Amino acid sequence: MRVTRIVTVVGALLVGFCGDVSAQLSQGEKDTIFIGPVKVNSGVVESAKKSKRELALEQLAQALRTELVTEINQTRVFTIVERERKDDIELEQAFAQVAVDPNDKNAAQMMKMKGAKYAFLPRIDAFEDRTATTKYEAIQRKDISRTVWASAVVSIVDTTTGELLPESPSVKVKRGNSSEYARMDAGLGGDELVNAVAKELAEKLAQETVTLMRPAKVLTVTGTQIMINRGSEAGFTAGSEIEFFATEDVKDEDTGEVFKNEISVGKGVVKRADAKQSFAEAKGENLGIGKGVVVKILKRSPAGGVAVAKKKEAPLSSGSGEKPLVFN
Repeated sequence: MRVTRIVTVVGALLVGFCGDVSAQLSQGEKDTIFIGPVKVNSGVVESAKKSKRELALEQLAQALRTELVTEINQTRVFTIVERERKDDIELEQAFAQVAVDPNDKNAAQMMKMKGAKYAFLPRIDAFEDRTATTKYEAIQRKDISRTVWASAVVSIVDTTTGELLPESPSVKVKRGNSSEYARMDAGLGGDELVNAVAKELAEKLAQETVTLMRPAKVLTVTGTQIMINRGSEAGFTAGSEIEFFATEDVKDEDTGEVFKNEISVGKGVVKRADAKQSFAEAKGENLGIGKGVVVKILKRSPAGGVAVAKKKEAPLSSGSGEKPLVFN
């Protein structure tokens, strides 16, 4: 009797809740965004200069922007417009005005660049790059280890109003490698570790951003099969444990701030997936899993390969230690 009443109540809530899912973004279409250059907090820059790690920090910032564009583009949730190389685009537009057949439908047109509704503005707010060495003079060998730690945040601005969205995705990444009994002149490589940190930061920021603005949802339920509008590229791999939520936006009458109210309506497991979609089955009580409810990953499947920090990479340098250089 109690379970029946819960299902009835949650079902009623779903009618009102699901219409408000991701109300910040246009429904039924992709919103256009541009990703700004990666800024670095002034304090982080000064700290890097003191530790003589400013080149590694600059490399991280450049790699992070490139990786972030790639990762967000692969989610297929937004349409990304180019702003970093605007001069190159305008050059082609100017060329088309004087040297291209005006009847060519593929010709670039002046003043025809698409606007962006949202600006994603990434920023590095913490960075450390430390190396530790233990020397064994008697045998002319050494143990050497390097750790790179970074934190980044993405501020999201509605370009139509200039309003900063109240929530900003923020992630931290720590990666390291080491070598035992290496030669005295051996090192741990340069670009590889920093690039690995940038890639993992971008992967996590992309997923956090998409979860915030376009959370995964149930597309349809057919019998026991639940179809979800996210696939393996978003971490929904076979074996992943998931949870379903009915949601609504609740406005604080005193401050005007909008909060997200969530009610769990069940859990499940992903049975199969491709790059764009996945299929799951419910586990335990089903209190109203239906079209439009939000889906969150509780535990990713090890087979999905999402634990990037634990993935072994190729050695960073030839060295001569007994152990290869791998990411921890």
